[in-house]
Amino acid sequence: MMRYWILLGAVLLLVQGCATHRTHYQLVYRNDRGGYQVQNPDLRAVKVQWHPYTVQVTTDSGQRKTVATEQLWGYKQTDGTLYRLYLGNIYEVVQEKTLTLYRQSEFGEGATEHYFFSVTPDEPVLSLNRHNLEVAFAKYPCMQELIQQTPARNWLKTDHKSYRLIESYEHCYTPVRVSDR
Repeated sequence: MMRYWILLGAVLLLVQGCATHRTHYQLVYRNDRGGYQVQNPDLRAVKVQWHPYTVQVTTDSGQRKTVATEQLWGYKQTDGTLYRLYLGNIYEVVQEKTLTLYRQSEFGEGATEHYFFSVTPDEPVLSLNRHNLEVAFAKYPCMQELIQQTPARNWLKTDHKSYRLIESYEHCYTPVRVSDR
């Protein structure tokens, strides 16, 4: 009898351990004040199509819908990961502070990561390279100087709080308080 209960307990643990955790998504819209509005309820899937540019979602009940893309900024996973939709592409938000960094990952044999940025969350997404940074910050001498002085391989180095590129931007554009002088 004791074996029966031990075996039953082991089977229950095994079954509970095999239960899959399904990722859910929420659509994200930007409001006029620059904040995010996250739409409920949770969705099972978000699918982006290029031609024509449409976003299809699948609800928990399995219903498929096409959502309007005019005000849609992106979507968010239940684990908090935020994705931006821009010109039919999906970009994972790596860090958003005064500057926003994005990533696109390719999986498989030649797995790579490509990084992008936007000066604000609503501006165009640009490939992270020296030329695009120089153009984006053409009117900002402090940033131009930091871009020239910092090797590209160091832009994405982090102190576990912020990437060096974002730190540089904040260094240039954080207003100095009277008490800091």
